[in-house]
Amino acid sequence: MDIREQLRLLQTAEGDPARLALATVDLAFPTLSDGERTELKTALEAASLPHWCDADLLAALLEVPVPASRERLSRLRRLKVLEPFPARGEQAVNVHEAARLDLRRWLIAHRPESFRTWSQRAAEHFAADPSPAARIEWIYHRLGYDPDRAATELECLNRDWSGSARPEDRQALAIALQELLAANALDGRARVWAMLCVAWARDTRGETAQLGDQARAILDLAADIRDRTAIADAQCLVGDVLQAQGKLSEAQAAFGEYLAISRRLVEQDPGNASWQRSVGVAHSRVGDVVQAQGKLFEAQAAFGEDLAICRRLAEQDPSNAGWQRDLAVAHSRVGAILQAQGRLGEAQAAFGEDLGISRRLAEQDPSNAEWQRDLALGCSRVAGLLKASGRYQDALPLYEEAARIFVDLVERCPDFAAWSGERDTVQRELELCRDNIRKTP
Repeated sequence: MDIREQLRLLQTAEGDPARLALATVDLAFPTLSDGERTELKTALEAASLPHWCDADLLAALLEVPVPASRERLSRLRRLKVLEPFPARGEQAVNVHEAARLDLRRWLIAHRPESFRTWSQRAAEHFAADPSPAARIEWIYHRLGYDPDRAATELECLNRDWSGSARPEDRQALAIALQELLAANALDGRARVWAMLCVAWARDTRGETAQLGDQARAILDLAADIRDRTAIADAQCLVGDVLQAQGKLSEAQAAFGEYLAISRRLVEQDPGNASWQRSVGVAHSRVGDVVQAQGKLFEAQAAFGEDLAICRRLAEQDPSNAGWQRDLAVAHSRVGAILQAQGRLGEAQAAFGEDLGISRRLAEQDPSNAEWQRDLALGCSRVAGLLKASGRYQDALPLYEEAARIFVDLVERCPDFAAWSGERDTVQRELELCRDNIRKTP
């Protein structure tokens, strides 16, 4: 292919980024037949849908034998728009993000049937894989071809992951969903639940106070489409934002709405465990905000309701790690109220329950940073009670364990600003504990 032919190909693309990406096949393989180059362009289009691709996935997308897909992928690797993606296997590649997004947009606009077909095949390819990366890719493609059903599946995935997924997996899900939101590829319930997942991911990074406009927009959109579970979730998010901003009365009103909606949902379907959990979460949120207002007895009542629900769910399914974690958190909240009331023996028992559950979960999956943080906080709560009663030697190893965990967590998850503050607090308490030991005769 001479320079004039190359220029003609580029001019034919008319500056369209997607068509320019496809033209790289002609430029890289001028000696192949038209049919072979067309096959490679189709393979490039299909490979641009997922975030990464290997021979097995490409074979599923194109419905060709794996040896044929392996040969096409081998040729595609010579293109500058592809690069190795070792995080998903030695033979995995990905189309560079800018080119991938351009090709996706082009397919949606010009070849919508191919886009939907490949999205469905991709989702089916990942459906049986329980790994977090595969679950993210599965829901990403489900939203591409069946958004209404995928919205419900995303809602369930978000609830399942809220107490059990590793923070980095929730962040990866949020990034994938934000990509779809930025491309205006989602409408209706799919858009609402994608926005909620992204917002909750930001909330876990400590960005709650900055989510005001986003939370209100989600609530308005959820109300427009009359999705009651989304309205409840959005009210909870709004309440969190208002509390983070110090607007406690407004936060209490939002949490009250969240509780009222959750109760109505449970009355409609008493056997729905997710909705029962929402009632418990709503009680805990109400407890948090009234505790911040100094209303300890009201807070204790709310936390007691939460604890009862969490205990019932945890007993119903002891294998559900998310519900076990909910139970640990509920014990910690009750313990904090008892401590504030000066009932230190009861507080220590509650904190002990929290620490016991948190330790079991942390040992079950040492890679889960959220569970490691729960363990560190549980250690520091029990240590704080021991220190308050003058038992510095007993408190010391718990403070030291908490400090070690937080040092590792902040290194692993530097974007979680709140964790840095918690690390500093534990370190100060550790130093005070050591000082008291040195001063004790």
